[in-house]
Amino acid sequence: MKNLLFALFTLLCISARAQNPAFQKIDQLLTGLAKDHQFSGSVLVAWKGEVFKKGYGTSNREAQTAFTPQTISCIGSVTKQFTGAAILKLEMMGKLNVQDPITKYFEQVPADKQGITLHHLLTHSAGFPGAIGDDYASIDGKTFAQQAFAKPLLFEPGKQYEYSNVGFSLLGIVIEKITGESYEVFLNKQLFKPAGMAQTGYVLPKWETNSVATGYRGERNWGKINEKNWATDGPYWHLRANGGILSNVEDLYKWHQALLGDKILSKAAKTKYYAKHIEEGEGAGSYYGYGWAIFPTPRQTTLIAHNGGNGVFFCDFLRYVDEDITVILLTNAARREWGRLATVCARTCFDPTFVPELKISDVSNAMSPDQAPHQELIDNFLNAISSGDEAKIKAMIEANFAPGFKEDFPLEEHLKILKKVGGDLKGHELATVNVSDESITLNFTGSPLKINVEVVGGKIAGIGVDN
Repeated sequence: MKNLLFALFTLLCISARAQNPAFQKIDQLLTGLAKDHQFSGSVLVAWKGEVFKKGYGTSNREAQTAFTPQTISCIGSVTKQFTGAAILKLEMMGKLNVQDPITKYFEQVPADKQGITLHHLLTHSAGFPGAIGDDYASIDGKTFAQQAFAKPLLFEPGKQYEYSNVGFSLLGIVIEKITGESYEVFLNKQLFKPAGMAQTGYVLPKWETNSVATGYRGERNWGKINEKNWATDGPYWHLRANGGILSNVEDLYKWHQALLGDKILSKAAKTKYYAKHIEEGEGAGSYYGYGWAIFPTPRQTTLIAHNGGNGVFFCDFLRYVDEDITVILLTNAARREWGRLATVCARTCFDPTFVPELKISDVSNAMSPDQAPHQELIDNFLNAISSGDEAKIKAMIEANFAPGFKEDFPLEEHLKILKKVGGDLKGHELATVNVSDESITLNFTGSPLKINVEVVGGKIAGIGVDN
């Protein structure tokens, strides 16, 4: 019976790939992007009972090892939703309450941080900075907590939102204190094994060396994340519990399926897991749950999602739970364009008339701003976002964004991103413009910030920001 079920599932995957027009379009897009090392990775798209999964390019260029749906790759900050699930599992077991103050789990907490709760850590509302050290620096949990508590808070706990890896690492320490086990051991017992995920973790899965993807930054071999400076039981605490977990698209899909039922997390726990606890910045229109971001869609449905990356590896995990569409993407050669790739795959399912495409930029041919093409378009864009005026930004979006790009995200999400970029540009002037085909890269004086603008038919069809 087990072999029969496997055969039926395999047949379903093959049939979906061969017959579903949306999957055919996605496959054609990714096959094209895989040329010349542009894209290497794997994708899984599940839509109303059909599953398309495939690998593209190589997981190791030197050995010419093919990237497959079974290839292990780093999922980055998608790790956070596992940490959130682990905390909720402990609450289900009666071991903690998400409203517990951190003083219950840590000694000598400074006065300004004694009001911080586990809920604040889970929702990036504690006031901790994004990071306090290098991902691969050797540091134990006790020292990490001491250093975190020594940092001034950015705001009073619970008053604002500021994405923080620090908070999730502190949650990992709480998990280890309560269970007496390593973070990974607890996740393996309580989350991964019940979901049938044998290929997910830090060090417990016994992966073959050639099954783990090698990362590339441009043409340079960056190596494998699990061969960096790690402790014997996983990464040190600047990375542990906030990022760094390895998995593949098949295991991540098993996790999605497990979350559809109540075997691992109860209905009450999942209500907290996916709740719109805090807006991701003033006027963002998107919210943070316990490790997941919650977005409204233009179709009046909900997207539950998270991505993660370190500039080398990238993972995107989109769950349109109301519409029964899931997109999981992994790559070992991150570039800004891949941030839109999963969304493009999803839109291919939503819209049968949509023809998916993604332009690849080449930052060459630098010129002064007054020599660049599309000067008026670029001026309108920069003037609007630099003003910080929501009405001006809305008008610019309406006049200058291509229809497809406008629909990729809700207006509130566009506004959130553009207002933040505009704020980052204050005090910096446009210095040079790099042009290649339909891609324009804007470089600024005294700032590492680069804005990549894709222009199609005189309209802005995509925006990426590099720091």
